[in-house]
Amino acid sequence: MTPPDTKRYSHFRQRNWVQDQSLAFWTSHFSYFPITVKFGAGAKEAIDPNGQYLFAVHPHGIHCWPLNVFAFVTSAFFDAFPGMPIVGAAATVMFKLPVIRELFMTMHYRDAGRKTCEKVLGPDKKTGKQGSSLFICTGGEAESLQTAQGVDSVVLEGRTGFVRLALSWGTPLVPVYGLGVTDLYTTYTFGAGARRWLAKNFGVALPLFTGRFGTPLPHQKPVTVLIGKPIEVPKPETLGAKPSDALVEEYHKKYIAALTALYDAHAPLAADGKTKKKLHISRP
Repeated sequence: MTPPDTKRYSHFRQRNWVQDQSLAFWTSHFSYFPITVKFGAGAKEAIDPNGQYLFAVHPHGIHCWPLNVFAFVTSAFFDAFPGMPIVGAAATVMFKLPVIRELFMTMHYRDAGRKTCEKVLGPDKKTGKQGSSLFICTGGEAESLQTAQGVDSVVLEGRTGFVRLALSWGTPLVPVYGLGVTDLYTTYTFGAGARRWLAKNFGVALPLFTGRFGTPLPHQKPVTVLIGKPIEVPKPETLGAKPSDALVEEYHKKYIAALTALYDAHAPLAADGKTKKKLHISRP
């Protein structure tokens, strides 16, 4: 494969042949679906290339493909914001598996544990330099198990950790939604109760699905990644301080409203071909 030219992406410049080939492979998947990026009203103008943000990405689906627009410098997001320092957060279990761990680290992912995320967002202790932006899929395994073709649903009720994190560091929240993600696989409900129990008690998600030709390869359907306008949050008196529950609840509601408005502005037609689809907000 011919590696893409990433010289203008200084923060992510590839360092060896293996990384070049990996990036070339992953770049090709943007055209497979294809995956495109669309900014909500005023979003592109409101995002400061030198700013710091927490990008909350939905839905998880069987695989959260929208994360890749932030993980790979050849995406349309980096066409708009070249060189933006940004790090992804992935489930802790991914960093306990050899090879998988190294794969995720080459894609600029880190453990989604709170301490690690705080290190990403917090300033450098030696230089005081501003931390990186962070992107994370908030729905996790619960949202993965709820995946069903034709249904746009996100697990947000009771999920306030990402809001609390943003408030602790005064980092604006950016809603992100991938239209079409839930249509990339055919899912099955067999043993759903038992699988939800496993996910809740052991953090192990076992979705049953098939893709193209009955394989794990996703169906070749378009995905549009919507990126909304940043939600500004108050700066804490002390960086990293724990915000009050009332403040977390206030901005959690603001976030849900902003995500819903972003979805509604671009919602596809429902199966009847007349009405627009609705975004369902659910609980784990």
